[in-house]
Amino acid sequence: MSTTPAALSRYRAMVQAEMRASFPEAVSAVQPIYDFARYALGWQDETGVSADASGKGARAALTMLGAEAISQESAAIQRAAAGAAAVEIVHNFSLVHDDVQDGDEERRGRPTVWRLWGVAQAINTGDLMRELADAALRRALMHGAAASTVIAAGRRLNRATMLMIEGQYLDLTFERRMDVSVGEYLAMVERKTGAMMGVSLAIGAVLAGGSEDQADALDRAGRRLGRCFQMRDDWLGIWADPDALGKPTDADIRRRKKSFPILYALEHAPAAARRQLVETYESASGFGGMGDEGGELPEAQVDWVHQLLGEVGADAATDDAARVEYEAFRRELSEAAPHESAVADLEELALFTLERDR
Repeated sequence: MSTTPAALSRYRAMVQAEMRASFPEAVSAVQPIYDFARYALGWQDETGVSADASGKGARAALTMLGAEAISQESAAIQRAAAGAAAVEIVHNFSLVHDDVQDGDEERRGRPTVWRLWGVAQAINTGDLMRELADAALRRALMHGAAASTVIAAGRRLNRATMLMIEGQYLDLTFERRMDVSVGEYLAMVERKTGAMMGVSLAIGAVLAGGSEDQADALDRAGRRLGRCFQMRDDWLGIWADPDALGKPTDADIRRRKKSFPILYALEHAPAAARRQLVETYESASGFGGMGDEGGELPEAQVDWVHQLLGEVGADAATDDAARVEYEAFRRELSEAAPHESAVADLEELALFTLERDR
């Protein structure tokens, strides 16, 4: 397991300052909605008391490293921080809405926004955060970015956000299908996870003065990293040490998610086992999420599925597939002709993604 890369925290304070500055200085009587957003970002608890419950900030770190890949100048880094704030807020807006759709009651060890303030206000909170992200990106103008550059960065962010939502749509439709292929899974993951990682790198490059070709190469690299990230996530959800992970494993099996290991088993298990796996996943009533009842598999079936995955080598196959994406990330990264110092940090971050234990 790789140690946590220093790049994850190097610009954290700068990016957090940009995120906070995107909030309006004076707000109307609906002040609590901004507190809901601050809660979602991990800055305070449900009573308004200051807290430190933010996520890793991986996408923000990618934005800053994308900038470093192009320029080492402090002005370029400051402009990129506005972009990093934007992508981090967009990521967190998506989590607020995902929690509603999945019916998840906890996020980062705390009650989710919808659990505290209801579904309708969680939707409002996510919508507000998407607008705050645009406000954060526009702050690059205050740091010397040309209007055309901010527009170009905004266009990329808009497109990536749409792709992320497409991916979420596909992921939800997969819950009701048993004929999902590995290829469809990869297309979904590249949208749901890869698009935001790709645009994080690309926006950093754009705001630092990089060319379109450089930004496009970094975007492709980030999408590969997103696929690697999700495959590792799928692996961790089944085979991780629960103590290191911070939550029980096999949750994806219980909810009958079409993760990479399950799809691998559906393609490689013996015919009889494959039929039983399909029947097992179709046997539970409902399809998970807030509106369904009884969608989770009973523990005996979870144990059987877990055993089958081991028998067909789905654990090693998932790890191998993640490593293929990691190597593809490295190749795409080289196409951007980045500064060597940034390459070392980006490869360290990618290796951490591949080998993380939580």
